[in-house]
Amino acid sequence: MERRLGIYIHIPFCIRKCAYCDFYSITATELRADYVNALISQIKAFRMAAKNYLVDSVYIGGGTPSMLSGEEMTRILSALRMTFHLSDDVEISMEANPGTLDGEKLAAYREAGVNRLSLGLQSADNTELQKLSRIHTRQDFEASFLLARLEGFQNINIDLMYALPGQTGEKLADTLSYAISLNPEHISFYGLKIEPETPFGRDPDIQMEIPDEDEQYHMYLTSAKTLESAGYPQYEISNFAKVGKECRHNLKYWKCEEYLSFGPAAYSFFDGKMFSYIKDVERYLMTPTDSHALFDEMSVPSKEELATQFVMVGFRLRRGINIAEYNARFDDDFEARYREKIKPFLARKYMVQTKEGYRLSRRGMLISNYILSEILEF
Repeated sequence: MERRLGIYIHIPFCIRKCAYCDFYSITATELRADYVNALISQIKAFRMAAKNYLVDSVYIGGGTPSMLSGEEMTRILSALRMTFHLSDDVEISMEANPGTLDGEKLAAYREAGVNRLSLGLQSADNTELQKLSRIHTRQDFEASFLLARLEGFQNINIDLMYALPGQTGEKLADTLSYAISLNPEHISFYGLKIEPETPFGRDPDIQMEIPDEDEQYHMYLTSAKTLESAGYPQYEISNFAKVGKECRHNLKYWKCEEYLSFGPAAYSFFDGKMFSYIKDVERYLMTPTDSHALFDEMSVPSKEELATQFVMVGFRLRRGINIAEYNARFDDDFEARYREKIKPFLARKYMVQTKEGYRLSRRGMLISNYILSEILEF
């Protein structure tokens, strides 16, 4: 029986770096053609390693994947089809930014096989977008969204952020209302995190403008209720979707299922190993088919380590941990290992007992890192 596999493809190019972003990306777009060739070579090198897998999800992230031409995207997805066994209903997601899209590109992406689009709005307030150093306006976003619908995309995610510098609850409510009015299939909703090695991380004035913890708490709870009442049930800490439109690829991460990644800075969990590649495009271009030369980290996790990872990412899901699934998968007793550690969080209503096991309450989701640090043995 074939094992299921997700594939992630990293496109590291951006027109310019956003002030809050610490993902690996570069602005040296003159390397783009060589990068696409290297990526295709690396993909083809995995033909034998993945021969017993069925690929049912592909996620093209970045950077800004929509900087690639339709022809470049077609070549990459053609290489995937030649190398891997893709399921008939494979979900192929692609991140895209307004300001890099037009009708011709979108039509080519659809023709190449992309069937799920993730559009980065972040905010519907142009002043907030400018402060984030986004290259688009609300009007640009709307034009891109409507173009995508015209070109046949029937599964679209909108990325939103909250706790932005100077953001009020009213402004956030306006952004949510706008996003909902477009009727996307999926909405991602992330709190801004200040990373030290970013322009925001080096700017104390910006940090003073970030809403305080109480405001962020209120923003999250209020927004989650708004999204659910609008027909977007929450299925993960930061993700809301119409029923049946949950992101298949991201669910692989949260369920500890296998995925194989390509490109610098990309992480994989494949064939019992966890590994990541170096954050260096130029070195990647030199030896794209030599995985050992590209490794940044590589480990073979023990069953105990995988069990800990399963609990850590499983509590991100709204459904939480299924005890029977945990016990069968890891030959362990979840209740014996965790019940006493969970009790205080049940008592304080940060955690809820379900028919299948345990999950975080919405209040618990806001302090999930603290809860997990208390119950897990790192």
